[in-house]
Amino acid sequence: MALVTRRHLILLAGGAALFSGLRYGHARLARPPKPDGPLSAAAKELLRKAWQGLDASRVLDTHVHVVGLGAGGTGCTVGERMQSPLSPSDYFKFTIYLEAAGITDTSRADAQYVERLEALVRAQTPHGRLLLFPFDRPYDEAGRPLDEATEFFTPNDYVAALAKKAPDCFVACASVHPYRADAVEALEKAVEAGAVAVKWLPNAMNIDPSSPRCDAFYDALVRLQVPLITHAGEEKAVHAEEAQRLGNPLHLRRPLGRGVTVVVAHCASLGSNPDLDAKEPRPWVDNFQLFRRLMEEPQWDGKLFGEVSALPQVNRLGTPLDTVLADEKLQARCVNGSDYPLPAINALMQTRAVVEAGYLTEDERAALNEIDRHDPLLFDFALKRTLKKGGRRLADSVFMVRPEVFPRLA
Repeated sequence: MALVTRRHLILLAGGAALFSGLRYGHARLARPPKPDGPLSAAAKELLRKAWQGLDASRVLDTHVHVVGLGAGGTGCTVGERMQSPLSPSDYFKFTIYLEAAGITDTSRADAQYVERLEALVRAQTPHGRLLLFPFDRPYDEAGRPLDEATEFFTPNDYVAALAKKAPDCFVACASVHPYRADAVEALEKAVEAGAVAVKWLPNAMNIDPSSPRCDAFYDALVRLQVPLITHAGEEKAVHAEEAQRLGNPLHLRRPLGRGVTVVVAHCASLGSNPDLDAKEPRPWVDNFQLFRRLMEEPQWDGKLFGEVSALPQVNRLGTPLDTVLADEKLQARCVNGSDYPLPAINALMQTRAVVEAGYLTEDERAALNEIDRHDPLLFDFALKRTLKKGGRRLADSVFMVRPEVFPRLA
């Protein structure tokens, strides 16, 4: 039995109090799930401008998580640590995610999550589509599942079924760990069921993208014309320092070298890693700079792309977003994503900080905050369509399907 320390009790009590405050409106770490009235003329005008230049049928949010507790036989799981009061920080984070996703009844958590997500999309006029992420378990080097290390698991079949049920709202992604003995077979099955991409989070899934054990999987991605969307940089859900090394952007040269189309989530905009190109002792370099180095290597042109989800979050504001806004060539190789449900977490999405950093006016902030109270997903889209610096904004092409990235959607 785990020892419950005084620190655990204090954290748990604080987390419970804050969660109670969130649920009943006394605090706002996560946004309220229901709208508070019709949009004002100013907010409607901001949305009208946000949609200018876009073909809604081609608009794709390339980074949307699907999670669940297994309610209703979905096959989804969340790790015991996330749901246990004996791990207060993880438990508190879990409750924030529930609130952000609009889940009020854990016995219907899986259905509520998807119902809320679909309702948000359908309430938008016009609306694009969301690329839904499943999430595979971590595996060890011998291909054995690491059940105790699994923070959450969302099956490919479940996500494929959601996309088939609402094809005007959802597109299916797959998540397959390359160390699995049946990795190629699982990938083929997922693609046959409609998956148009594969999602990895190496730091949490125990994947070394530079390992030769991934080569057969990379070859299958190329054969099936499926891009790899992979997190790079620091991952806040990972506690082990050695696991953070798996997020080094330079590891992605191996899949690129085998012809895989690679999309780097968040443009690797958090943390630092050893410079694998330098001699020992290797200096540590900002992950975004390592990503930029890859983007500047000409052999990856047309194969390596960035994804801009989370760049306006308060913990990432600054150089990455400034660089993307200022560089038209870089934007020509970027796609948009929301990282939902993170846009519904106030602690991360602070529009005052975005104004203070020079990306928005106060009037734009007021309209965006109003949109946020109605729909955090639409808020994320409108924010990215509105923010600018030095007269530069994100190009229309960032928000629409790129055939060179998603040939199965072309």
